[in-house]
Amino acid sequence: MPFGYASLSSLCQRPGRTGYYLRVAVPRELRTKLRRNSVVRKLGNTHREALTNRRKVEAEIQRSFGAELNALSLIEKVQAAYDSVPELKGLSLGELPKSDKENIRDAYPVELDEKGNAINAEENALWLALDGKSTWQQWVNRREAVEGRAKATINNWKTNLRGLAAWIGSDFLSELTKSQAIQYKEYMLANGREPSSVKNTLGCLNAFWIWGIEHEIIKENIWSGLKKRLPDSEKKPLPPKEVLDAATKKAATITSHRKTKDYQFLIQRFTGCRQGEAAGLRHCDIDRKNKTITFEQWEKVVRYEKERGGKRKEKQVRRFKTGAKDERCLPMSSALYEAIKDMPLIEESDDPIWPRRYKTTDDSWGAHWVSEYRNKYNLLSHDLRRYAVTKLNNEGVSPYILFEITRHKVTGMSDVVAQYTRPTTEELRKAMELLV
Repeated sequence: MPFGYASLSSLCQRPGRTGYYLRVAVPRELRTKLRRNSVVRKLGNTHREALTNRRKVEAEIQRSFGAELNALSLIEKVQAAYDSVPELKGLSLGELPKSDKENIRDAYPVELDEKGNAINAEENALWLALDGKSTWQQWVNRREAVEGRAKATINNWKTNLRGLAAWIGSDFLSELTKSQAIQYKEYMLANGREPSSVKNTLGCLNAFWIWGIEHEIIKENIWSGLKKRLPDSEKKPLPPKEVLDAATKKAATITSHRKTKDYQFLIQRFTGCRQGEAAGLRHCDIDRKNKTITFEQWEKVVRYEKERGGKRKEKQVRRFKTGAKDERCLPMSSALYEAIKDMPLIEESDDPIWPRRYKTTDDSWGAHWVSEYRNKYNLLSHDLRRYAVTKLNNEGVSPYILFEITRHKVTGMSDVVAQYTRPTTEELRKAMELLV
């Protein structure tokens, strides 16, 4: 079965846009992975400029294709080759006609060592795929293509499945037994993993096996019920009031040398928002005239100054834990307004306030103030959220108002009720003042 691709490119213009663009066809082997058939890049505003830049831009695109092709496994390359055949497109390797399977086996024979183990792991994996089995990497790729989850979620899948595969010594996990699942749980605990961490891993694997059963690649959920037998982690006490007050006073003190870290601390302290929600705020999200803060999802190409000189351009994405459900507009408390009224903001700009706090690998936003406040006050970012939720709950605030402020759902609250219950701005403002 031949591999490779024809380099097809064309110069074009796009409706409603100025300038000239280069369209390059994506190699068929990469179309599933990249989720597109072509890549389009702007070359310039004039035809002459486009011709000048064409060779350089196309070379960059082809180099990126080459890197992606080199990263493909043998299974993926063989699968892509058969996907190019109309009558076989969409079939997994295990569903191919018998004659085609034999041709692949002849092309990639498996050599065994003295102990009967395959010498070439990729060729051995290919033969297993021909028998209808698939690797955990293929599971992730298949699920990602359909569900379109956030990078952080996909990375969590990969981390937990990779750890399991390393322990068992194989990327093929569908034949694992209940007994092996119990052994893996005991192995994690025996090697110093916290019960809470083991619970998270077992929860991830349990969810993946449920997905596998639904898609007929796994027959039994071997992880069902395993995490119920683990002890709950001890709840961390809330930070002492005097410590929280001292940190708040330090952050709220207006000086000519105030750090941007202090502003993020104050926003979390007086709203109870998650660290990523605060770190990913844009200038336009803070409205000091109407004394509100808006938390919403966005994505854009951001240009900003690098910390050690120079400029940087990258696409930044701001997603919430439960998606659009977490979007909300909150009134500022009087204390928060006074503390950030001197904050340097560019009115109506949709650029992020702290672009360097973005982590491209998993589309997440970090909290750079943490080290300073952890070292001096033993305060973590999540301590502020726990304090806000506990404080509002102890003050008798309605669970629906608490949910509107923090997007922390109270046990027993239905999605329907949470969606349609809308506290007034005045009710929210009163509750926000309680966090002072």
